[in-house]
Amino acid sequence: MALAKAGFILAVKPVAALRPHEEIIHSHVEGLKADIMREGVQKDPIIIDHDTLTVLDGMHRLAAFQSLGCENAVCCSVEYSSSTVSLGRWARIYTLSGGDALSEALEVADLRRRVTLAQAFEALDDRQSGLAVLTENAAYLPETPLDMGQATDMVLALDRMSEERGWKRRFVPEDDIDVPLQTERNFVALLRKLRKEDVVNAARSGKLFPCKTSMHVIDPRPVAVNFPVKELNEATGATLRKRLEGRTERLLPPGAEYEGRRYKERLLLLNQD
Repeated sequence: MALAKAGFILAVKPVAALRPHEEIIHSHVEGLKADIMREGVQKDPIIIDHDTLTVLDGMHRLAAFQSLGCENAVCCSVEYSSSTVSLGRWARIYTLSGGDALSEALEVADLRRRVTLAQAFEALDDRQSGLAVLTENAAYLPETPLDMGQATDMVLALDRMSEERGWKRRFVPEDDIDVPLQTERNFVALLRKLRKEDVVNAARSGKLFPCKTSMHVIDPRPVAVNFPVKELNEATGATLRKRLEGRTERLLPPGAEYEGRRYKERLLLLNQD
């Protein structure tokens, strides 16, 4: 038994059936595991494509549940082709440390062609390039076009270099890169936008994209299901329905903050006393 809400479906799904499309950050998974064990609930549903069980949002939650031995998870199934689900991208922000120079990063990623920021975005949007590095005053592209596999290999090389050199790495939505670019020690790695079929194909093939490549916006985004973890292994749609009956739902406007993160879409809090 599933539960229909605001154009999506809440259901209990076997963890083993869910298909991630991105790699994970292991330290993030460990932090989530600690939170889950301390609080004893699955706070937010894993967002999945209804038809393929591709995980659109919640790769780290899935890995945490797998590590904890949970057989089931509460999921929100959406029609991925729907206009209510949009696909954007995260930008990687690296901050150089010590005497490190940008030229070293550009050499690792084999980005030798200097262009304007506008030209870099045009090359990415027209799918002429799989990767661009952006700085305060210029951008850099590969000499020859890269397919998505080659571009993600370059991103992974930058990630490894950042770990070896102690560079700070963080992720921001593409729309929010203006502020980081105002600091000369920062540079931004931006992959070509994925298509929805790219996401599904990665999940089906097991050839996962680097962590924090895609950014899915679901409007409204269901959060705060607060389902007890100790009940997950025996959970069914009926027990999920019972758990949510009699609770107040609350819709938050775009830009609201939830669990320390600000969301661009509306949030639907499902399980409020």
